[in-house]
Amino acid sequence: VRFLLVMDVGGSMEPYAHLVSRLFTAASKATHFREVKTYYFHNCVYGHVYEDEKFHNAVRVRDLLAQCSGPQWKLVMVGDALMAPYELMQAGGSLDLEDDRGTEGIVWLHRMQQHFERSSWLNPEPEKYWTGNTIEYVHRVFDMYPLTIHGLGEAVTHLTKGRGARRAA
Repeated sequence: VRFLLVMDVGGSMEPYAHLVSRLFTAASKATHFREVKTYYFHNCVYGHVYEDEKFHNAVRVRDLLAQCSGPQWKLVMVGDALMAPYELMQAGGSLDLEDDRGTEGIVWLHRMQQHFERSSWLNPEPEKYWTGNTIEYVHRVFDMYPLTIHGLGEAVTHLTKGRGARRAA
């Protein structure tokens, strides 16, 4: 099994940074995973992800998806999915679009989710806050699990065995 881990950093994710960093470090050191690639974004993916949490070394999502091809690859997104609605739904929602100007963040999330046979989103926000904001839209794209021990277990089961999928909001 190969994992692509992509994490939202900064802003409202700051309180969870240490916890998620530990999660990514543990996953990277786990010997039962064939390969783990870790990348970062802020609020939403807009055509690029970054090799570190300081947003150095941008990697085009198109190139990353080409590198992570095949059923052995699983995608895990980690973030609170909270952002201004325009960041998710409007073309130009991010200032750093370069050659992908005009593509909405939600479209990038769909592309990433559809590329992988199995994917999940781990969310540190309590489930009671997953409706009535941008989390609800992201949850429609990804099987979303709480960033808890139980939620992590459900996500891993879904990713490895195809069970435990949660219905979209």
